[in-house]
Amino acid sequence: MRWSADRHAILAGLVALALSGCANPIVRPDVVIGTGTPSGTYYPLGGSVCRLFNLDAAQGERRCVAEVAAGPIANLDALRNKRIDIAIVPSDVLADAVAGQGPFALRGPDTNLRVLFTGHADAFTIVARRELGIRNVAGLRGKRINMGSPGSGEQLGMARIMTALGVTPKDFAAVHEFSAAEQHRALCANELDAIVYSVGHPNGLIADVVRMCRGVLLDVSGPPIDAVLASHLEYERAVIAGGTYLDNPTDVQTMGVRAVVVATTRLSDALAFDITKSVFDNFDDFRRLHPLFAMLSVDHMADIGPSAPAHPGALRFYRERGWIK
Repeated sequence: MRWSADRHAILAGLVALALSGCANPIVRPDVVIGTGTPSGTYYPLGGSVCRLFNLDAAQGERRCVAEVAAGPIANLDALRNKRIDIAIVPSDVLADAVAGQGPFALRGPDTNLRVLFTGHADAFTIVARRELGIRNVAGLRGKRINMGSPGSGEQLGMARIMTALGVTPKDFAAVHEFSAAEQHRALCANELDAIVYSVGHPNGLIADVVRMCRGVLLDVSGPPIDAVLASHLEYERAVIAGGTYLDNPTDVQTMGVRAVVVATTRLSDALAFDITKSVFDNFDDFRRLHPLFAMLSVDHMADIGPSAPAHPGALRFYRERGWIK
């Protein structure tokens, strides 16, 4: 009888614990932002937006959380499937999603995407082994290259550049799809001749690979690249200043994309307005949250760009400030 009483007591305790858990279920945050990997720049951008939103007393009990994401295509998939409310993606990936082309060709155009504001510029950066004597992206023919991990902005940009140059995977000694960490190791181990990043500068990973593996930054320039810039307005010219990295004393000419903070028409106008307001009303604080943000201006971030329409809630904020008509 004693064993039975103890057993009933234990079962009663478990039931009570289960019921208490049901009384306090995990509540989904009001805003979930999909960002990027912790080593990249999209993760701190999303975290900074959430921090300012959460600190704003006017938001009451509403809460924003930034989540790690595998890449921009995964981010847009999560946005489409309602797992997140906002995504941070590069402008070229966003443009392809809106047009239903490239990696989005099978699903067709996504007409529901709306931009809140833009962030920093990411320069397309190719690092090659110095002893190869390569100085321009055209010199990569016949070399062992990394195209970027599947679904990454690097892979999309690299494919577009290679198409502009008129080369195919057969024109290289080897083509890989390593992640940022894997490509770093492979270049230093002499398993690759060139690797690719799409990042803001200076960048710690690039500084490390240049220092440890004698890497040199390549120009991504010339008439074929000019043609890409003319036909794809989601790209812009970029310069990596000479001296940014060890033994890379001259300016590197390349192209770049903008980080875009994007939602869908599902996000309410009121919430879009408040998120935008929390960033721009605390803009000095925002610029102090990451070295890359220090170079941003209100004009830059409020420039929605050509990739997708502005969200009506963000537009209302800009109009109230008199920044647009």
